[in-house]
Amino acid sequence: MLMNHATRGPAPLAQRLRRTAMLCGLALCTAGATHMARADQTPAPALVHVSASASLEAAPDKATIQARLWEKTPARKVDDKAPDSKAEGQAARKARESLESRITTLIQALEKAGIDSRQISAGSLNLRPEQYYERNNGQQQPQQWRRTHLERPISLSLDDLDKVPEVIDLLLGAGVNQLAGVQYQISERDALEDKVLQEALSKARHKAQLMAETLGATLGSVQSINESSHSPRPQMMAMRADMAEAKSSGSEYRPGELSLESSVQVSWHIKSAD
Repeated sequence: MLMNHATRGPAPLAQRLRRTAMLCGLALCTAGATHMARADQTPAPALVHVSASASLEAAPDKATIQARLWEKTPARKVDDKAPDSKAEGQAARKARESLESRITTLIQALEKAGIDSRQISAGSLNLRPEQYYERNNGQQQPQQWRRTHLERPISLSLDDLDKVPEVIDLLLGAGVNQLAGVQYQISERDALEDKVLQEALSKARHKAQLMAETLGATLGSVQSINESSHSPRPQMMAMRADMAEAKSSGSEYRPGELSLESSVQVSWHIKSAD
């Protein structure tokens, strides 16, 4: 029996193109993997990390004094009866007139003492209702009372610290109900903070330069900078002024010095002498 064997011809063109594309893709993947492996082996740049800080003491040259004056209407019982709006309005008006008179007298006394009107800031009138309970002997239930609290703040900015005791005496003599405090400040605070920061950065560079030179290297470019400032505010001198005998005649107020601090963390690239 005779069998015919067909002769296999060359592969079609499309098949040869697909095979060539597969081989090229494999070659590209291999080259990419080799490149990544070489990149992973690249050494990290040499860095030097330095921390430094600086501080500065400065005497304050400004002071702000804050006080409050208030009046309260007579307390009235809270019961089932409708409140007497007319009587309450008259009481509030009388309390307001008394408060405004006290504020005016105080401002006039301050200006007479040499305080410029531009250094005096009298706040607006604030009103708020107050309620409280009081139990008398023999009562099973405490009695509820209601009144109106009227208040005005006043603030003074002083450039002459020697006037602080005199101004406090004037405030207490005018019967202020509360001295919120004396806040001491530095007028050139921003410039001083810049100076402290520059000093901290100079110290950081000096340390980095010293370390590099000692190890036979040179400083390159700055890679990162972090800064934190600590400028605590002076402790506020606060006092209550409800008692007239709290007058401060002869007292001295010593604000001391204020501390400004700055800390930096800087990283440099270093170049080896080799």
